[in-house]
Amino acid sequence: EQHVPVPPVACFTATAKRDVKAEILSHFQVELGQSLELFEAGVGRDNLHFEVRVVEEPQKLATAAALLRETLGLDSDTAPLGSAIVYFATRSATEEAAAYLSREGLPAEPFHAGLEPPLKQRVQDDFLAGTVPIICATNAFGMGIDKPDVRLVVHADVPGTLENYLQEAGRAGRDR
Repeated sequence: EQHVPVPPVACFTATAKRDVKAEILSHFQVELGQSLELFEAGVGRDNLHFEVRVVEEPQKLATAAALLRETLGLDSDTAPLGSAIVYFATRSATEEAAAYLSREGLPAEPFHAGLEPPLKQRVQDDFLAGTVPIICATNAFGMGIDKPDVRLVVHADVPGTLENYLQEAGRAGRDR
């Protein structure tokens, strides 16, 4: 044993539920003898604008394409005005959507847990570099992604939980 004090500890989470926060606090108390002070700010984000558009299933992808064109300025000859993530509930929906958007002249790639690791890495790297401005993804995409210029998050399918919704929506506007 080195007999040195435990260094200061800070834990950050944006969407943890009450029981998860309690578990984190308990872990550090039991395992390290460290009492953490909890600071909570709520889930409000004044730099995000939320909007609901009710569309029938056959119009879903066309509506998403229009939003992408408008938000990212993809009808002009200039570079996109940022990037976007379009979330879907299934792997097949991400692939169908990316193919549709590509046919519509919108540079999009699918991303889901079933992709081979080298392809997943390439898609993620291209998105982060801005080479591919649109990702059609399941909720497998985004954890650990801190891309500052995500201008639009579209939930083409309703996420399974409110926590998932908030987590996915929070991937936008990181540069304020």
